[in-house]
Amino acid sequence: MRILINCSNLKVGGGLQVAHSFLNEIGNNAEHDFHVILSETLNEQIDQSVFLPNFSFQVYSIRPTVIKALLGNDSKLNKIEESFNPDRVFSVFGPTYWKPKAKHVCGFAKPDYIYKESPFFKILSFKENIKLKVLEFLQMYSFQNHTDVIITENEDVSIRLRKKIIQPIYTVTNYFNQVFLDNTKWDNSIEIPKTDSFKFLTISANYPHKNLEILKKVVPILLDKYPNFKFNFYLTVTEEDFGFLPTKSKECITFLGKVSINQCPNLYSQCDFLFLPTLLECFSASYCEAMVMKKPILTSNLSFAKGICKDSAVYFDPMNPENIADVIYDLAMNKEKQMELINKGIEQLKAFDNSSQRAEKYITKITN
Repeated sequence: MRILINCSNLKVGGGLQVAHSFLNEIGNNAEHDFHVILSETLNEQIDQSVFLPNFSFQVYSIRPTVIKALLGNDSKLNKIEESFNPDRVFSVFGPTYWKPKAKHVCGFAKPDYIYKESPFFKILSFKENIKLKVLEFLQMYSFQNHTDVIITENEDVSIRLRKKIIQPIYTVTNYFNQVFLDNTKWDNSIEIPKTDSFKFLTISANYPHKNLEILKKVVPILLDKYPNFKFNFYLTVTEEDFGFLPTKSKECITFLGKVSINQCPNLYSQCDFLFLPTLLECFSASYCEAMVMKKPILTSNLSFAKGICKDSAVYFDPMNPENIADVIYDLAMNKEKQMELINKGIEQLKAFDNSSQRAEKYITKITN
């Protein structure tokens, strides 16, 4: 079978991680002919030389527009499809802003269209909520009209999505990237100072729903309420993106900037906890990454997080900075609880499709 893999719309975030893992997992698949459209960002992370000769690659980043969302027409992608003539098209995640002629299997990871009860919507202005509703209309229109089969990362998302669209919907869970299991592929170029402070890691772009802004309130509370508590937060965003911080708070937050997938394992190994105050997710790979790297998880007490982590995390109210500060301090002071979370995390990993199983399920859904 001839399979066109479309990653032209992947620029940042978890979608890149999934695409990177999937492509490397199928790199020795000789059963089908693959043509892969890499976005410019993903192209920087894929070593094409390790793939079998039945793989071909092309670099193209689609530029979304309202017209493309409504008509599903992109001249460059049309030409690529016409040239390769695939039997199936697989877009790792949508919306794709493009409707291929071949049967189209597409991933879905838009939690803001599914979890309407999230407190995320309360922090948006009226103008931002209107903008999001317009975007939701366009993107859901693309999912409804430009795809044939949808794949989600979470069964709860599948259940909710079936109430919105008529396409067949299947669940294939997320997982950590296989690079975490091979330390010869780790990029250890980022060194975190070895100090006696507790180190909290957040690997995330600075999207509003990631709720990183809450740290501007959490850090002062920790400094004031627990003056002898030494801590530092490590964020994979730039200081410019994050915005103004008072000097005292600034000393407790380190901005690492954008990192590659191969740099992530080493960052986990140098930190003590995963801190994820997110307000919306379909499935964050950060949870699985922390579990395999044996790091306790602190995260939001919302349904998607509890559904993924179960009892392998401690939870806080993501809108309550004082509660967050108290939960952080209590866990940092409780070694026994930390070990309990680590052990439960290792066990919880068994509930997910590993990278090999995920790739196999993707291929099965595509070819069927």
